[in-house]
Amino acid sequence: MNKKCMIKIFYYELKRMLRNKLFFGMLVVNGLFAWFTLSFDIIMGTACTAPFSVWSYCVYLGRTLPLVMITVLLLIANYYSRKQKQVEVLTSATPISSFCQIMIRTLAAGICFLLIALVVIVLALLFYVSFFRFHDFAAYILPSVLLPLPCFVFFTSLGQLLGSIHRSLVYVLILLIFAIRIMPSAFDFFGAGYFSTVPLTLPVGVDGEPAFQISVAFVAARVLYLVLGIVCIDLTMILSARKSQKA
Repeated sequence: MNKKCMIKIFYYELKRMLRNKLFFGMLVVNGLFAWFTLSFDIIMGTACTAPFSVWSYCVYLGRTLPLVMITVLLLIANYYSRKQKQVEVLTSATPISSFCQIMIRTLAAGICFLLIALVVIVLALLFYVSFFRFHDFAAYILPSVLLPLPCFVFFTSLGQLLGSIHRSLVYVLILLIFAIRIMPSAFDFFGAGYFSTVPLTLPVGVDGEPAFQISVAFVAARVLYLVLGIVCIDLTMILSARKSQKA
């Protein structure tokens, strides 16, 4: 019974997100911004590297991810609207624990994030093929996981934690995303600053570009963000359980 309820609630939450006008509107905005970034920024290359180098691709991801995460946070903010609170009265009557409800919500947000991230990544691949006849995308696999995943886990978890306290705090988090971009390079959350400065400090290889490498500090920061995201999810579950007990 619980499994059937979970599936029904998941499909409901996913359908509600995907049918949201905000999702389609922001999907278009993300696509346009991604193409603009490619056409007027990445096309010039990053730190004296080719536009299709892994360095430039990482900078591209770092500059488009903030808008992707803002989109996800806006969708999460809808969970804490008055209309959604009325829906939660019904879902709370189902034999589904707070843990499962939060996981369902996170999974639905994750699928929306994945769809938007895929649009951003596919546009980059199409750009490289169309303008540079470049097809060797194997080196892009690691950055495509290392950069977006910690962003999603951290911001989605923190967004739900703040939203469970007060909806307006989610919008405050959206504003803070822009401040995060000025952090020191090793802790540059989205990575644009790190990947646009590190190549300038490395020796040039036989192909005229520095070999791609990621520092231990940068990887450690990604791991830290993942851990913090898990902690935020745990805190959200505790807070949700206490609210259920009071109700």
